[in-house]
Amino acid sequence: MIFYDRTNERKILNNFFKKPGFGLYILYGRRRIGKTYLLKFSTQKRKGIFFTGRQITSEYLLDSFSKQVSEIADIKGIHFKNWEEAFDFVFSNSDKINYLVLDEFQYIVGAANEIPSILQALIDHKKTDLKLILCGSSISFMYGLLSYENPLFGRKTKYSKLTPVKFSDVVEFFKKAKPKNYHDILTYYAVLGGIPQYLRMIDLNKSGLDNLNNLFLKLDSPLKEEPLFLLSEELREPRIYHSILEAISFGYNSSGEISSKIGYNDSRKIQPYLKTLESLDLIKKVVPITEKNPLRTRKGIYKIKDNLFAFWFRFIYPNLSFIENDMSKKVMKEIIVNLNQYCSFVFEEEARKFLLKKYSFDRIGNYWNKDVEIDILAEKNDEWFAGECKWTNKTIGISEYKKLVEKTSKLPFEIKKYIFVSKNGFEENIMNLKDVILVEFGEFDGWDLKSGD
Repeated sequence: MIFYDRTNERKILNNFFKKPGFGLYILYGRRRIGKTYLLKFSTQKRKGIFFTGRQITSEYLLDSFSKQVSEIADIKGIHFKNWEEAFDFVFSNSDKINYLVLDEFQYIVGAANEIPSILQALIDHKKTDLKLILCGSSISFMYGLLSYENPLFGRKTKYSKLTPVKFSDVVEFFKKAKPKNYHDILTYYAVLGGIPQYLRMIDLNKSGLDNLNNLFLKLDSPLKEEPLFLLSEELREPRIYHSILEAISFGYNSSGEISSKIGYNDSRKIQPYLKTLESLDLIKKVVPITEKNPLRTRKGIYKIKDNLFAFWFRFIYPNLSFIENDMSKKVMKEIIVNLNQYCSFVFEEEARKFLLKKYSFDRIGNYWNKDVEIDILAEKNDEWFAGECKWTNKTIGISEYKKLVEKTSKLPFEIKKYIFVSKNGFEENIMNLKDVILVEFGEFDGWDLKSGD
């Protein structure tokens, strides 16, 4: 099994299995992110049960579970009468059954809601060396599992939320590409995010636009309605959330703009929906980096955090009727016209991450007010750095430097150095300036510090 990233998670799980005695590990994260793959990798050399929940009745699930226990325990004809008997057997035979993974745990509990209480009683009163792992894709359900009201509250040994693969590790998915094109990789990342299953759908023998067409714009495209499916599993009123996400994707970013766009007169009415989307890691609230109290400021704006959702609600959701009526060429034209602008926002985000790691800034972000907008603003040891990112085919020269100097002259502090991050390099007239940091994101070399080390 090949892994990209997940080093920390594998180490945590390995230590979890090595520790003597009973252990309860809770793993959760959005669908397709690689939870099952991670757990199967971590258990492949161990003896135990890997049971996956399905949306069927409790009786069918129990029958399926009985068969797996019968096979692993090498005892023919096991058929448990109820879940309490089933789990008691597993807890009592941890010498033969070293671990029990309950994957898609939300479906298992949906069929038999007594299971958390049964597990609580066994954990509290049964001596065992079993390693129990509960894994789920429903973020809201798994949050509830960790809450005070749940019977399993306080029983976990470890828990992890599996997050998307970082851009620096996404590059590994393309190591067979010849040549490896970092501009294409960033474009794919801007569209699909760091979700392993989506990235594996890319055909390296096809162009980027052909891949987008196959993944989104055909009647049988695998991602044509993916966000709708994911949201339907989490939310009771998806239509309101759909409207909010579409509004944000088209640049309506403040709570006032969003509420007005979707037909609400009072922005307070959408606050619960925004908080839910934040808890699901689908949106994030961004504030100017200079704000002293980010949690209380009213200057915050909302952006879609999940790249697939950002792309889908910008280009696919508004055009589903065209795709369904075999008019996807119209949609592709819109994508071609706007894709570079869309990718530029992801490029900015990744540039800030690169700079943060390279220069160990105390803080880094962006800045805006009614008069000025700056892509990069960073602070280190009370000194400030300001920068611009350009995801265009033009080189950056002295004119861009002068514009940034003029723009930052309105700030209430001096700028020590000016940062420029370019997709396509720099003109000679800016290369020798002493107060600049120049970073190129080369087509075949990726991040490359040209000046300012």
